[in-house]
Amino acid sequence: MNARRSRLGLICVLALAVCVAIAMSAGAAEAKKKKKSGHSITVSKTTATAIPAGDGTNEIAGVATVPFTVGKKAKGKVVSPGSLTSTFQISDPAGFLDDLDLKIVAPNGRTVFLDNPAQFFGLGDTVPVVGPLTETPNSSTGYCFPDPSPPPPGCPFGSPDNTLAPPWAGTAGNVDLAFFSGVPARGTWVFKALNFSTTSTHVLNSASIHMKLVAAPK
Repeated sequence: MNARRSRLGLICVLALAVCVAIAMSAGAAEAKKKKKSGHSITVSKTTATAIPAGDGTNEIAGVATVPFTVGKKAKGKVVSPGSLTSTFQISDPAGFLDDLDLKIVAPNGRTVFLDNPAQFFGLGDTVPVVGPLTETPNSSTGYCFPDPSPPPPGCPFGSPDNTLAPPWAGTAGNVDLAFFSGVPARGTWVFKALNFSTTSTHVLNSASIHMKLVAAPK
């Protein structure tokens, strides 16, 4: 009788050990899967790109196009919610940067316009450079143009979160970038700079996009 109980106890112990091993293996596989699907990608161009003047006769903007290829690493992946950010710098010694519109186009055509703070204050002709500016959907920081007169110089207008001053180098919020959440990541993303000046060529000094990836929903 004792021998039978011992054998039964041993079988129960072995069965429990097998169940624990299977559970641990499944957990490890799930963790590995999450780690694999949770990586991020940054694509960038750091060499200057001329943004030509527009055609005043036909009222067509000059365009500089910077393609970003997101390859096999993103196969079967989409942009993680709220994760896409963009960093850029534009310049022109003569100013007039308020003539520029900036946007990002996803491989599926979804388009989001970036902020160009030189446009917000009507002072683009006095600011020779904007950035490097990182725009993210996850920041409350906005833009300002400081009051140069005391007491003391600061950003007295609008929200108290509007603290990023010229040349607007830093990080600011752009909630529209959240519209890229869930977009298939693989393919060619495009950074576009549209120049509505008919006389001035501006420069896109650098541009990049960064995104976190998750597995596409089934």
